[in-house]
Amino acid sequence: MTDRRQTCAGVVFTRPLRAEMRGDIPMPAMDETGAVTRTVFSTISRGTELDLYTGQFHSRRAGTQWYPMLPGYIAVGEVTEVGDRVDHLEPGDYVVSSNLFGDWAGDYCVAWAGHLETVIYSKQSHSGLSAGRAVKIPEGVPLQHAGIALLGAVAWHGVDYKVRPGEGETVFVIGQGAIGSMAAQLCKVRGARVIVADICANRLAVAERWGAETINAAETDMWAALSEVCSGGEPQAIIEVTGEPELLDQALHNAPGYCRIHAQGMYLEPISLYIPETLFGRQLTLSATCGERPEMVAAVLELMAEDKLQVEHLVSDIMPATEATAAYERVHDHPDEVVTVALDWR
Repeated sequence: MTDRRQTCAGVVFTRPLRAEMRGDIPMPAMDETGAVTRTVFSTISRGTELDLYTGQFHSRRAGTQWYPMLPGYIAVGEVTEVGDRVDHLEPGDYVVSSNLFGDWAGDYCVAWAGHLETVIYSKQSHSGLSAGRAVKIPEGVPLQHAGIALLGAVAWHGVDYKVRPGEGETVFVIGQGAIGSMAAQLCKVRGARVIVADICANRLAVAERWGAETINAAETDMWAALSEVCSGGEPQAIIEVTGEPELLDQALHNAPGYCRIHAQGMYLEPISLYIPETLFGRQLTLSATCGERPEMVAAVLELMAEDKLQVEHLVSDIMPATEATAAYERVHDHPDEVVTVALDWR
């Protein structure tokens, strides 16, 4: 293995509502199963990352998440080195990847350290898969958009494994952020009729361009509008992507009989579910998914390369990585304008 610096630059949450760039981030060890990449873009997720940015930790167990924290889980980088046991990558390839794990970062909490100038895949940082976590980006996918494939893979997990919409079925998707838009488009690719709801007119306008029927939930009663749009028919599946417990509760209580309801958001508050009346009484199916796997990322990247998914609207801005503080403030302060922001490390 070649010599390299023992630390690198990266984004750090020093406390709630404060992101900073620091240059002292420890780097995990490289091994024969790993790879090293130089980051060109990393994508800020407004769901998972903003929860941690605002202090809404995803674990109630003491000591599992703390500040200072290394956030982010979407990195696009150029491969600079591969281990002896890696045969799917070579130097010069561009890859996209997700979560780093482990306790290699010293005093920093790894959650999940995606915004680093150098990413090392190894048994220490990507438990189980090592360099297998890095998915090669096919030609035709712009590097600044490639990170969206990771969020698309989260949507793919739900659509392909749980919802499984059939051709001609009606699917109602609540929320048109990055994962919601990708989930809706993936249902459309499978031949479903897709109806989406959101409170942002600009997101609905994009959905209309790729063929969805839309409901502006800021201007009308969403469930009454859904009944009108369906013209007497009923959705066979509902995908709730906002992470708002109230909307998942509404979906459960407004869904027609035999409907498949998929919870795709990150719900940090409980909901009340009386199973005999809610699920049993109307024969509903409730499912949930979280995260993704490399093969899901690869599938979404291929659809992007084939121009079967629209993703440009999901990258609202590209900002230098050195402006990480301002980038997080922009994502947090302007939810109506910003879906994701890509940090440029070049």
